[in-house]
Amino acid sequence: MDRGKPAGAPVPRGALELVHHHPGRLRVRADVFRHDLDLVQRVREAIVGLAGITSFTHSVRTGSLLIEYEPGFTEPDEVVEQIAEVADLERPDEDTVRARRRPPAVVAVGVARELNALTMELTGSRADLRFLVPTAVAALSAYSFAYSKEPRLPRWDNLLYWSFNLFTSLHRREIDGAVRRPASLRPVPPPGVEREREPPST
Repeated sequence: MDRGKPAGAPVPRGALELVHHHPGRLRVRADVFRHDLDLVQRVREAIVGLAGITSFTHSVRTGSLLIEYEPGFTEPDEVVEQIAEVADLERPDEDTVRARRRPPAVVAVGVARELNALTMELTGSRADLRFLVPTAVAALSAYSFAYSKEPRLPRWDNLLYWSFNLFTSLHRREIDGAVRRPASLRPVPPPGVEREREPPST
């Protein structure tokens, strides 16, 4: 018997796990949510009653709850606290909650990676956003050149510069690798053509 708890105190069903959180989306998980649908319904009623909650999704397979909310209208700590209280679960410690809060820049990178993976899948791995985005800007440059009277379009030469700058920035690793390629891997000139001499190393 646990001497730290008064007699007759309810025994927690387990621990509430914070799977991930970034502003607007919060996912928690507990084993009890896999089979106790009545409990899930009670949690749903408690959560949707909070200000700013826009969506509540339950996964029976994983025992997870996905809560979407409007940042500024409610606090994620309040949502986690409410779920743990209604379900009688041990709360995640505050360090875990803070560690799972990702800054907006990290969220943006994650979304970009997901979009890039989707693009690769749709194109059969023939193109990704690193190629398609600069290409789209270059196409917009050509359109701007042909229809230069359109007031809302940037100048075609600016668009062309942005396209080139984007392409070189997104392919910096490949460009640097080609520049630094060892001499033994460079193309062999045809017979009668002298190989360009390497500048002396300093």
